[in-house]
This record gives sequence, C-alpha cells and structure tokens, in this order.
Amino acid sequence: MIRRGFQALPGPLAIRAALALVIVAAALVGLHFFYEWLGNLLLDTGGTVG
Repeated sequence: MIRRGFQALPGPLAIRAALALVIVAAALVGLHFFYEWLGNLLLDTGGTVG
C-alpha cells in the first residue's frame, strides 16, 4: 500500500521523495493538533479541585 502510494506520486524519484516527506510531516503535524484537541476536550485541563 505504501509502495503503491509512493509510486503514484508525480515526477522523478527525487521529487517523489520530497513530496512524500512533506506529506508525512503534514500528517504528523495534523495528528499532533488532533490529539491535542482531543486531550483538551476529554481530559482534565489541570485546574484545581474546588
């Protein structure tokens, strides 16, 4: 699946590798913000018990 996705990217090997790195980096940043949002939504924000 990953190999097919990589081969489906346009351009020569160097361009495909650069595009793959950009896509992976964007996915990791998006995943980070998603988990941050989910943690703030579902978990305690660290306030004191009153």
